[in-house]
Amino acid sequence: MRVIRFGIEGLINSFRIPFFRTYHKTFLAPPKTTVIGMLCNISLKSQKEFFEILEQDKIKLSVIIDNIEGRGKDLWSYKTIDKKNRGKSVIRRDKLFIPKYTIYLKIEEETLYKEILTNLRKPKNIPSLGLDDELIIIEDVEEIDLINNESNRIDSLFLDKGIAYKAFVKNLSSTIELPMSNVTATKFKGFDNKGKRISREVIEEFRQVEFINCEIEFQNEVKSFLDNEFNNRLVLY
Repeated sequence: MRVIRFGIEGLINSFRIPFFRTYHKTFLAPPKTTVIGMLCNISLKSQKEFFEILEQDKIKLSVIIDNIEGRGKDLWSYKTIDKKNRGKSVIRRDKLFIPKYTIYLKIEEETLYKEILTNLRKPKNIPSLGLDDELIIIEDVEEIDLINNESNRIDSLFLDKGIAYKAFVKNLSSTIELPMSNVTATKFKGFDNKGKRISREVIEEFRQVEFINCEIEFQNEVKSFLDNEFNNRLVLY
């Protein structure tokens, strides 16, 4: 199966978990909507095109956490309508230091495939994941072939859809983050049937399961793939 594979490296990044408002807790890796948003941004696509890609599931992807050098927190000051504290408030935010990811894209539509591949190699806009100041480097953009994974173990993030699984630590001498899951939206609706812009509406959400220095063994049969060159086992979602 033909896919696009590329690497991403940031300096200081954060991917806010929904429902955490006074304290911005972060995912360990960008959710699908964030990656699709980045792809649309570097391709100069409109908001309508972004929502269409999500709604119609035009791009399936997989994310593998290669490394995170460290984690910290900062304080973010913002304006409020409340007159207390001179109309200002502060939020504490989680930050990831030098996160690195390998991302795989499966795109059936040939025109969209070629467009995304071209813009990954030569972005039309400055790449970022989330906020404008959380810039990233896109590197090692390749077209590769995935083969079927004969084992029931994977190294990639996945969406928890009720399948039982076990986690195994790879290397006890390295940083370990055992699997954790948080709800994330996978599809939004941003336009009505007449093409009029509406408030963003979540139409699908699942728990994103993420980990570092672990591998996951599914207790049920799950379709997964193998990147022979990197020895990455992954699921697409």
